[in-house]
Amino acid sequence: MTIRTATPEDLPTVWQLFQEIIDQKVYYPYDEYVTLAQIEAWVNTRNLIGVVELDGQIAGAYIVRPNQPGYGAHVANAAYMVSEKFRNRGLGRALGQHSLAAAKSAGYRAMQYNFVVSTNTSAVHLWQELGFDIIGTIPGGFRHHELGYVDAYIMFQPLLDKTS
Repeated sequence: MTIRTATPEDLPTVWQLFQEIIDQKVYYPYDEYVTLAQIEAWVNTRNLIGVVELDGQIAGAYIVRPNQPGYGAHVANAAYMVSEKFRNRGLGRALGQHSLAAAKSAGYRAMQYNFVVSTNTSAVHLWQELGFDIIGTIPGGFRHHELGYVDAYIMFQPLLDKTS
């Protein structure tokens, strides 16, 4: 497994991974009508994008960007995607750890996930293992395609101590 910074040539593959996750209708709030133009705020070279290669191909990616503009830009937000055929090999954990280090190195003071679907228990567990706390719950915030309305969590982790 190799994690590296994405190149502009990797962006179509990252977009395909994003679409794969969206199409599963259980992880992201985006629906099947979202376009690359709409997701351009995520999939562009202004953000920190890392890709993980396994068996000679891109198997997953992360995108780190400011959670808010301007005076909130010191808090990072991130999206993660691992191709279904490469799951359960530790790639999500590796991407999470790599993205946290990249965000800290880029000067972000914290990382916040605005919308972690509560039924995605493996992600919730992983983020908690990596130091995130659930700081809020959005009751019924996600319309799961099989389970109906389920909660979504806001998760947070400081990257620097309060004196930095």
